Amino acid sequence: MKILTKENASELLGGKSLDTFVSQLSSRLRLVGDIYSIPHDSGAKTALSRVFEYLLLRNSSVCVYVSGWGVWGSSENLDLFYGYRRSFGENRPLIEAPVHLFEPTEKDTFISILCMVFYFVWDAWVFDVEGKTLVIISHDGWLEVRTDDDEAGKEIATELGKYGMPLLISPTKLR
Repeated sequence: MKILTKENASELLGGKSLDTFVSQLSSRLRLVGDIYSIPHDSGAKTALSRVFEYLLLRNSSVCVYVSGWGVWGSSENLDLFYGYRRSFGENRPLIEAPVHLFEPTEKDTFISILCMVFYFVWDAWVFDVEGKTLVIISHDGWLEVRTDDDEAGKEIATELGKYGMPLLISPTKLR
């Protein structure tokens, strides 16, 4: 895992600002299914993290951009999060280095960071660096998945269905 500043991530993405890149992905990619409700159970959140590892980290580098934290402080454990990052030599706070880049061989590390995002009820954008798939995770307990690949979309919907991911509501009603 490499931990990047937003500026480092911009360089990785060809010079576009990180926030512009994820916003454009969200607009360009098609919604898979609907808006999904994130399960409350920690075991289900762990399983969900493993599903996304399986679906996203197979053939491409993937970023987890933690874009929001501190909303539900009682759910957070920043000491745990920073301790985990320190084990990789990272001492910068999340506000300075919010992007985590994973290679396909870093499955366990990806799962661990994504679990913490779910457990701590944070906002995050999870995307492959090629810009083919985007997962938006909200501190309000929902997520959406977007892709430009019909086959990948079917597989994602099938896998989320296996794990009992209930559809929340139509995106037009949410926004």
